[in-house]
Amino acid sequence: MSLQTIKYFCKDGFKNIFLNKTMAAASISIVVAALTVVGIFIAIGINLEYISQQIEKTVDIRVILQKGQEEKVVVIEEYLRKNALVREFKYISPQMALQDLKNKLGKNAFLLEGLEKDNPLRGYFVVKPVKIEYTKKLAEELETLDGVAQVYFPSETVEKLKRILKIINLFCILLILGLYIVAIFIIANTIKITLFARRREISIMRYIGATNRFISGPFVVEGFIIGILGSILAYAIVLLFYHYAIRYLSQTITFVDFVNISIYKYKILGVFILTGSMVGILGSLISLRRYLKA
Repeated sequence: MSLQTIKYFCKDGFKNIFLNKTMAAASISIVVAALTVVGIFIAIGINLEYISQQIEKTVDIRVILQKGQEEKVVVIEEYLRKNALVREFKYISPQMALQDLKNKLGKNAFLLEGLEKDNPLRGYFVVKPVKIEYTKKLAEELETLDGVAQVYFPSETVEKLKRILKIINLFCILLILGLYIVAIFIIANTIKITLFARRREISIMRYIGATNRFISGPFVVEGFIIGILGSILAYAIVLLFYHYAIRYLSQTITFVDFVNISIYKYKILGVFILTGSMVGILGSLISLRRYLKA
């Protein structure tokens, strides 16, 4: 394809948008609306992933040792150190457990006086899994170790959290796909109207031997430009919306940390431009395929 042909495609593509300003504006608005919702759900997904990672860090397994089995501590420590499912662990001796309990009781710590000589508490390990999905499997392995009396872990909480995250992720993916399909068909209809308005010109071009590829070029460029313009506008709206939404949520829900979206801004811009241009080109090709076959 020569440079002259590319220049013709670009010039005619821009001209089509200018001549059909209303429909082009409607198509850009649809792309903006679709990508804005997509961007919001991407932001929600990033935050859910971040929050789930924070929750994963708080999930731990308590491995309670049998009374008088402190000599097993070294063996269990070695086992945990070599286990690929373990992110980190620490041992709480009976003396440390008693001191922790005193600290929690505060001014009522005197109730525990005298227990140092006959400490009823047992030593235990606090074990954090590499991933939340490994919690149950790791707990089952730890139960079989010699010297272990009981193993506690938040099994129901873990399972519920996993299910909720999967459902939300699936919903986001389906919604995003649906929005892209809607945007493709809206752009296809815009191109279709342009094709209809220029049907005589296209007929003459076909009559004098112009190929379908040559006729299609300006319309593909038109769809591409609509997609790019829609992407850039949607990107700006999403960043602005996220900035104010997070500022409000951070003041309202103070116990949750939210993601600084600026870390991902170039990735999101790249996704928007790539998908927006693809939506525009696909919409054009669908419309052209139907029209040029007719």
